[in-house]
Amino acid sequence: MKKFLKWLKSPASDFALFILLLILANLAAHNAFLRLDLTAPKSYSLSKASCSLVKNLEEPLNVRVFFADNLPAPYNEVAQYVKDILVEYKGAANSKFSVNYMDMSKPENEKIAREYGLRQIQIQEVKNHEVGFKQAYMGIVVSYGDNIELMDGITSVDGFEYSLTTKISKMISLSDTLAALNGGEKITLTLYASDALSKFREQAEDLLRNGVAAANKQNLDSLTFRLVSPDSAEVDALSEKYGLPRLNVQGKTGAVETALFGAVLEYGEKFILLPVQISRSLFGYGVGGLDDIEGTISLALESLLSKTTKIGYITGHGEVSREAQGNPYGQQDVMNAANFEAMLSDMYELSDIDLSKDEIPVEMGLVIVNGPKSDFSESELYKLDQFIMKGGNVLFFVDGVLPGQQDYYGNVSFAPNELNIDRLLEKYGVSRGKNLVLDKNCYTQMDRQSGKQNLLWVPVLQKNSLAKKNLITKNLGYVIMLLNGSLDVTAAEANKNLKTTVLAKSSENSWTMDKNIMLNPNLLMPPAEKEKIKAQNLAVLLEGKFDSAFESAPELPESEEGADENAAAVNAASSDFSKIESNAHLKSGVQSGKIIVFSSSNITTGQVIEGNVSGNPIAMFLMNAVDYLSGNEDFCTMRTKGLSVNALNVKSPLFADFMKLFNQFGLVVLVALCGLVVIKKRNARRRKIDEKYNPDDERRIK
Repeated sequence: MKKFLKWLKSPASDFALFILLLILANLAAHNAFLRLDLTAPKSYSLSKASCSLVKNLEEPLNVRVFFADNLPAPYNEVAQYVKDILVEYKGAANSKFSVNYMDMSKPENEKIAREYGLRQIQIQEVKNHEVGFKQAYMGIVVSYGDNIELMDGITSVDGFEYSLTTKISKMISLSDTLAALNGGEKITLTLYASDALSKFREQAEDLLRNGVAAANKQNLDSLTFRLVSPDSAEVDALSEKYGLPRLNVQGKTGAVETALFGAVLEYGEKFILLPVQISRSLFGYGVGGLDDIEGTISLALESLLSKTTKIGYITGHGEVSREAQGNPYGQQDVMNAANFEAMLSDMYELSDIDLSKDEIPVEMGLVIVNGPKSDFSESELYKLDQFIMKGGNVLFFVDGVLPGQQDYYGNVSFAPNELNIDRLLEKYGVSRGKNLVLDKNCYTQMDRQSGKQNLLWVPVLQKNSLAKKNLITKNLGYVIMLLNGSLDVTAAEANKNLKTTVLAKSSENSWTMDKNIMLNPNLLMPPAEKEKIKAQNLAVLLEGKFDSAFESAPELPESEEGADENAAAVNAASSDFSKIESNAHLKSGVQSGKIIVFSSSNITTGQVIEGNVSGNPIAMFLMNAVDYLSGNEDFCTMRTKGLSVNALNVKSPLFADFMKLFNQFGLVVLVALCGLVVIKKRNARRRKIDEKYNPDDERRIK
């Protein structure tokens, strides 16, 4: 022992102790390591949404990785990225998350991959100075309970985290969300019914209690029911808080009393107003909205606790169709939103809504108005307006101009798109230009006859034309727009209740046209007045509590009065009341809402959204907009982590060519110049030393 201690104290043990220190340090670092992600979009780090999702798993979730060994470049980089990002998932998750890496050199694992439905992909490799091809598995299988999801053919890292997180999110049922409610807090369904409406209250209470009891059987007993009978002093405050309609009830004696009647589903600071209200039918006064109340509660509960999955798509005004149509020549028509719907289908489900017949369903927090070509009726505008007042979100695509007739030479003329939906937009602070924005920083194409052509109506927006701090556009390198009008948000910016963000604008070398518009590059010339050449807003975001575009509720046509046949479910004799007047109109928002206005519907069509949307900047822009309005803000940055969307901020073709050559040869030249500078300085130092210490020596240090 004395010899060992002496050896430890002596210099002879230094090397051995150093090796031991390295081994212990590596063992410690294996369990407690630090990684720094210095990339701007945090490409190698998990977003908050992913961390939160896997941290709260209630059931075991397993990820099986089926990647072949010894993959050639660049596929080996993809395999390494998948492994690294799964380490991040594992580190953020609870004990329910597990990862298995399958050894694909074993035949039994290849059989498992085939049974799951994974397919081999053909990849190119260079071996022994020869180019060849091989078949390899590059996919993962995610299982959660009895659900299984596949991610097959993973040949790029772009959007990997987004795809994996959305698949996991889809697999986790609503019961997991309910089980994770903080502190066991109950979700409350409250029936607000004044004493003056006691006859309606008694019968509606029974149906709502039964509905809550039935819903609890499917939702982990997470709901509770309560009845509140507000007095006249509380009516105004509750009406303003929840958007409940105030009722003027006149009894037999002629006295008029202000009352309240409605049902609210509430959890924390979020709430949803159920479509339970007093209306007049052929049978007298009754309570509508109680038909299938269990289903109504379940849909509202899903919307309250989870992110929006169902999106309304307004129809009936010439909007862009969601269905792909063929033409007589067998070619596919691109003037539809089929690809737009397909790219959203992983997370969302679009459903048509005809506002002339239907209300906006309670479970929908977002509706899309895509390219209307005709006016809305007064009641349709009012439904949209009141939806926004209740905290609903709307994504508008409204064109500045519409195509008209085609001349002898095939040129299509465009005319201003006059629509009464401007009544809503202008009240909210957005003034829509009935024009076409033309931009010198645009898409170019080669024509056999004319050579290079600048398509001025197809602006190419660089980073400086996109909102740098907003999650929707933060990581986008460029976006190609199409046939846009201009948007003026001066009024919205002056409204202190709203937060206004210009998401996209044209370059400083752009202008507008509102007359004699034909898409012929040879006929489109910039105006002589320099002040007319300036950037134009193409997409804007407004957030906050909006003011209604209506002073009061419009009077409905006779055909719409008493249309609720279910109102007879809870019916009081008309003789009990001489008159009941409802005032459900909201003059301002009771919850904060969000609207995004794009000045073109063409960007949702197959003209710019092709079948494969991966890496397509405009597709990412639109999906980010939908995610943001649906409450899935974290998905925006998650989707755009891939570096493929980043592009050079091109000032001119000459500058682009210079940067291209610099990336190819510039760094090599800089390194060589640095080397020459170092050699020159070393020689100068040698000469200085020689002259100082050996001034008479004829030899020179070479």
